[in-house]
Amino acid sequence: MVQSFRLVPNQPKSGLIQVASNIWTIEAKECVCFRPPMQPRYPYTHRSVVIRLDEDSLFILSPIQLNPDIRADVDTLGVVRYLVSPNHLHHLYLGDWSQAYPDAKLYASPRLALKRKDLTFYKTLSTNTPEPEWAGQIEQCIFGSGNGWFDEIVFFHLASRTIIFTDLVMDFDPSTFSFISRITTRWNQMYQHTPRGVQYAHIFDRASLRNSLQTVRAWEPERAIVAHSPWLCVEGKEQVANFLESAFDWLVPQSPIVEGVMAMARFSTLLLVILPIHAIIVLTADLIYPRLIKQDRST
Repeated sequence: MVQSFRLVPNQPKSGLIQVASNIWTIEAKECVCFRPPMQPRYPYTHRSVVIRLDEDSLFILSPIQLNPDIRADVDTLGVVRYLVSPNHLHHLYLGDWSQAYPDAKLYASPRLALKRKDLTFYKTLSTNTPEPEWAGQIEQCIFGSGNGWFDEIVFFHLASRTIIFTDLVMDFDPSTFSFISRITTRWNQMYQHTPRGVQYAHIFDRASLRNSLQTVRAWEPERAIVAHSPWLCVEGKEQVANFLESAFDWLVPQSPIVEGVMAMARFSTLLLVILPIHAIIVLTADLIYPRLIKQDRST
């Protein structure tokens, strides 16, 4: 399957990069070194998404670290009204943005309000119904039960036909890793795919995720932004459809009997094989972490 990736400009004029009319990304200049549960630590490229709504209201998805330059760029676009977390792992800089924009409403993803009791959230997003503040301009779809270990809200900007993924799909740049790290990222399926850890978080609710995938496919997106990727977006309706088919091939439906047997097999494999192996990988990776990243790569 052929996909068309628009690359990030080598020397952007500002931290903001326009994807289409009224939608931009904010590219982080440095990687965030983060270790997901039971996985080695990796350097993550990351980006925020800015959408300009009616009356120049700004919707900021997954805010990255705020600095004076980024704030000045954002302020030229409109007024920051909504600060949104797409999942419970993307929250580190919500407090900084909330202090900088005290009139903006904070929207939590499932489980985040319990995790960040220091923040005052306006509401927790847990359904597919868009909020009145952005209804008719942005669609949303939750992948998960709303109370699971890992649920993510996928957003879709109607005007530009752009779908936005955060951790549900990832794509690393293998050239930034050593041989050892390339092996672990391949094992974790972190190249244009749903990471293995997310897949195992949804052993028993895959029927629900298939419904969510059907919903986002029905949007017929023409662009796809992935928060953790070396490229800016996938472009083209057919190309995005191919990208979704490849990234979510683990959700291909099975018969109920096969699905039940496979769910139990996955759970047993997770408990008896995957977790022990991951524990060994994590301990080993932490001991030799400086070797996992090329020495000439800034982290």
